[in-house]
Amino acid sequence: MTNVIVQAKSLKVTRALREFIQRQSRKLNKLKDLKVTKVTVYLEQDTKKSTNSKKVSVKYSIEVPGKALWVEINGYDFYDAIVDATNAALRKMRQTKEKKTDHRHFVRHQELGLA
Repeated sequence: MTNVIVQAKSLKVTRALREFIQRQSRKLNKLKDLKVTKVTVYLEQDTKKSTNSKKVSVKYSIEVPGKALWVEINGYDFYDAIVDATNAALRKMRQTKEKKTDHRHFVRHQELGLA
């Protein structure tokens, strides 16, 4: 299992929230070609009294060999924002994996004189 660190600014992280984050973070290990070495989740709650703004911010820092991927999602509720951030992180990881694969194919084609 990947090392998951939860950091919060201006709020106490409950056991339930921490466990939820760890369960969500396990989904990031689905992509076989990208080895996740560390996940840091930053939680922030907006304490201002504005009525229509989104109240919470969830930031993921995902470390894969040679790269750190960042995702930030704002929402009204931590649980929903964490799910959205996890899905956004998976999309970003897939894009990174595809770029890596495309680059390998391009280099291979160049070596064979096909490009």
